[in-house]
Amino acid sequence: MTITVSERYLHGKHGDETLDEDGIFVGRTFAAVVDGVTSKSRMNLWTSSPGVVAKNTVIETIAAMDVETDTGVSAETFLHEDPEQDGASEEAWGMRAMQRRIDKALRARYRTHPTRSADFFATHPVERLQANAVVYSAAAHEIWLFGDCQAMINGQRIPTMKKTDELLSALRSFVWQAQQLEDSGTGNTTADAGHPGTDPSRDAIMPFLRMQSAFANQRGEYGYFVFDGYTDPQYPIRVLHVDPGDDIVLASDGYPFLEPTLSQSETALADLKASDPHLVRRFPSTKGFEPGLDSFDDRSYLRITV
Repeated sequence: MTITVSERYLHGKHGDETLDEDGIFVGRTFAAVVDGVTSKSRMNLWTSSPGVVAKNTVIETIAAMDVETDTGVSAETFLHEDPEQDGASEEAWGMRAMQRRIDKALRARYRTHPTRSADFFATHPVERLQANAVVYSAAAHEIWLFGDCQAMINGQRIPTMKKTDELLSALRSFVWQAQQLEDSGTGNTTADAGHPGTDPSRDAIMPFLRMQSAFANQRGEYGYFVFDGYTDPQYPIRVLHVDPGDDIVLASDGYPFLEPTLSQSETALADLKASDPHLVRRFPSTKGFEPGLDSFDDRSYLRITV
């Protein structure tokens, strides 16, 4: 099992790596991009942010699994045995094992929180640690899409945007454009988010962004998968088969237009910023580019061949 890195890039929107909510891992068995979810919390219970803690927890868990599998065992054994269980179950060391281990690690974080109990996080989903991930398994020859990170195989994009994001992105675009029309008659500039770090259109949809957490790991029209310690063990996860020699890109959603190379993806992002800096027309999003920042979100790009 060999994972060869062609391109690897991680860029935090704040320019401080301790605040990066994206992360990249490459080991012998696994390669992954992890995206900690931007907090919608009112309580600010985590240092430095829930997204950073969630991202670190997920990467640490994947790294631990990678070490455990780097023992010379066959791929078949790897996929069908789980040292945490007495009875082997099919694909226990595969995608579902990773899902269980990450959930377990996140719940352990809740139990050690200095001011809140684990029961608190069980009943307050908006305060939980949340992360998405896209993982390549060399043993399974598969890509596992846990949530809305992105993948590309031989230049073919795999779209992953969830319906709640589409809905709230359209709502924010509506609010921004309505504010712009109102401001055109008053001379105000609220719709242009003129003060660094402020965005009235995002503020307007924030109650709905918090409400969205009720659909985390639920089935149905607005349900979506996200690692938060409470995932559905049978939630349908998209699995992509990979053949030897395939060119693979794993990325976070900081790249709205994922391209086959890093340079092309960076160019597409720069073009988007120039043409739609508020992300309300060409690519409606739940947030736009903040003044002074070259990205609207942390971004990570990993290109590998297998």
